[in-house]
Amino acid sequence: MVNERGRLVGGYLMRLIGGLAVIFGLLMLFSALSRGDIIGLVLGGVFVVGGAFLLTRSGKIGRVKEVAATRRTG
Repeated sequence: MVNERGRLVGGYLMRLIGGLAVIFGLLMLFSALSRGDIIGLVLGGVFVVGGAFLLTRSGKIGRVKEVAATRRTG
């Protein structure tokens, strides 16, 4: 089991990696588009989708705790 600090650090790490993957993927998409590189377009799309997935997963940890806390108090 992971304690709360581990979940917090893991969430921040997922946000950082997800954000960097989205930025890197967008840069890759635009550079591949200007060169007409199909493989670069596919890889850029994979980075953008993967980064977006990590960003959405990192936000769920905090939201689940908030919902559980409001259910207990409210």
